[in-house]
Amino acid sequence: MRTHTATVLPFPRQDEQAHGVDVRPRVRLEPTRRGRFLLTAVAFLLGLAVAAVALLALDLPAALAGTEDAQPVVVTVEAGDTLWEYAAEHAPEGMSETEFVDEVRSLNHLPTGRITAGQQIELPAPETAAR
Repeated sequence: MRTHTATVLPFPRQDEQAHGVDVRPRVRLEPTRRGRFLLTAVAFLLGLAVAAVALLALDLPAALAGTEDAQPVVVTVEAGDTLWEYAAEHAPEGMSETEFVDEVRSLNHLPTGRITAGQQIELPAPETAAR
């Protein structure tokens, strides 16, 4: 029969701990490469979450986009009005009347270019129409 011997380390005596004798030297823990990556990833995700909450709470994109100026113009059609007259009056510089009429038709889901008195139509905002 084989027997093995083991080394047993003694526990520190209580009188040594009570008198402030440092039995073990201080151990400094350092994160591994994987641990550093994990800490960086968690910090990055927390930063993204804080930024998303701030943007949603402050409605910053709408303020930066300047959506107040880009509101479409709603016009009530009067007797005798045509889309071509609206194009001549409201089309931005550099856009043909035909392009403007096509954009008004698609914006209002009009199958033809005919409009009737009392109908409300949206005209594209100047910034949107210029694209």
